[in-house]
Amino acid sequence: MRYEVDAASGRVHLTARYAGATDAPTLPAFGLEWTLPKQYENLRFYGLGPEETYHDRLHGGKLGIFERTAAEDNAPYLVPQETGNHEDVRWAEVLDAQGHGMRISQAGSEHFAASLLPYSSLMLEEATHQNELPPVRHTFLRLLAAQMGVGGDDSWGAPVHEQYQLPADRAYTLDVNLELF
Repeated sequence: MRYEVDAASGRVHLTARYAGATDAPTLPAFGLEWTLPKQYENLRFYGLGPEETYHDRLHGGKLGIFERTAAEDNAPYLVPQETGNHEDVRWAEVLDAQGHGMRISQAGSEHFAASLLPYSSLMLEEATHQNELPPVRHTFLRLLAAQMGVGGDDSWGAPVHEQYQLPADRAYTLDVNLELF
């Protein structure tokens, strides 16, 4: 991972690279997840929305500027799981109630995926029921270069089709600019 700070503007250019590994299985996702103070619960983005979209669920999304909250993007599935992802994002803003926050924008030619949730990926994975999720104390911002599809297109539990998986031997790069305002 590389951070380049422009002292004059305060902009941070972040590049995270995965070179690929031939001895690894497929990847669920490649990117970053940050813990933020709870008051940063609003997500405004230019990408596919307004509801969640995934690599194998793009057709239901429309390209536009959308506003969501961390709570709105947390689907109350019986068994907590991946939720709230937005694909083909060009820029996203994480905001508090006063409109202060951070803007993330694509630095290169590749769009990214983003989500803002009241729970981390690990919290969602470890809980087997909604009541096992902890009280909300933070929000969690995920910025992804790539994420596999969710599968389940012909029945509950159907595997992810091969074209929507992330081969571990392929390189992935997340290339974004960060600005506080």
